[in-house]
Amino acid sequence: MIASLFHIFNPPSIAVRVANDDTTFDPLSYPNLNILTTGKVQGKIRIVHSAADDSKLGLISTRVWITKENDKEEVAVQTGFENKTFTFTIEGPNRFSSFNIYHETTIQIPHACEYMGNLRIDAPNTSLSSDALDNLQWDKVHVRLSASTVALQSLYADSINIRTSNSSISGAFDAGNISLATTNGAVTAKLVVREPKDGRQSQVMMETSNAHVNLHVDATPTTSGLWMETKTKNGRIAMGTLLGPATTGSYIGAVNENGTIDFSLDASQTGQPLDVYNKTMNGNVVSSIMVPHQQPFKGHVQNMNGSVAVNLTEEFRGQFTLETLNSSTTVEGSDLRFDQDETNNKSGLHGKGLSEIKVVTMNAPANLRFYREGESLAADSKMEHQTGSRRQWRST
Repeated sequence: MIASLFHIFNPPSIAVRVANDDTTFDPLSYPNLNILTTGKVQGKIRIVHSAADDSKLGLISTRVWITKENDKEEVAVQTGFENKTFTFTIEGPNRFSSFNIYHETTIQIPHACEYMGNLRIDAPNTSLSSDALDNLQWDKVHVRLSASTVALQSLYADSINIRTSNSSISGAFDAGNISLATTNGAVTAKLVVREPKDGRQSQVMMETSNAHVNLHVDATPTTSGLWMETKTKNGRIAMGTLLGPATTGSYIGAVNENGTIDFSLDASQTGQPLDVYNKTMNGNVVSSIMVPHQQPFKGHVQNMNGSVAVNLTEEFRGQFTLETLNSSTTVEGSDLRFDQDETNNKSGLHGKGLSEIKVVTMNAPANLRFYREGESLAADSKMEHQTGSRRQWRST
């Protein structure tokens, strides 16, 4: 406790230089990067794609601040070159009960380099940011942080996996597989999901707690579809998704607890079956979906102590079921045939087909509406995505 109070009033403010704090590397010979910190170290990491650099060499530069002069003996920078991988490690002490070492590290990739291999960052108590990465493509990005923010203007890779805690994740991410996870911090992201290089189904996972998730997703044409799920609790989920054409079906899910779900999906172009799952409690659900044309759609929306409003385009052809306890149900649209039409329980058919929608609530109303495509709320998502630009994936 005393050491922690000492750190608050005596933050690291003495700048020091240590061996290897400026190290160059050849990205052609060493396309893979490992950036690591060990011990009681905190700070910032920034990735930059240099606007103009004739050297064709990459540079990792770190600056270190300490609290007391003798702390300098407790910090070191180690470098290693092996198996096409450059490893840069900032080593700090383990004996301090507070953080006496602070660093600011810049990873500079030369402008001439447009493709890199794998990027691994394992740096607790260190934030991550980027600048001008629009024309830089990675193979795999694997990031492990804690208690620090991730704010990336843009990041392009075949696979992106980012973890932090007690802080937020934000940015634009373009990849075949994307996983962003934190706790006690918001996730705010624009995603472009492409077909992975291995040809398997794209996997997207967003997860946090005690905070909101705000997603804008554009899934480009794939051969294996998309599996995507978003989770939080004690926060709000707001997501708009455009699915491109696929040759196999997709699954899109949003799971919450003690928070609302605002779900908008345009699957009218996918040409394949689609499963959708929305679940929460103690919060309302608004789910607006442009269903696939002439393909089976299966939707399940579940809530407790919160209302549900589901809007589907009239392309939906099949069975609907609404069940509630201690509240009411409504179904609106044309070409409806009811098998059961009670206040708290409705079921029947909308047209003829294999699609299914089931809505289950407790202590709150359930509403289902069938709209023409231009009138559906999901059309708003379609227009937002169509006005954006798609980036051409570069082969290597």
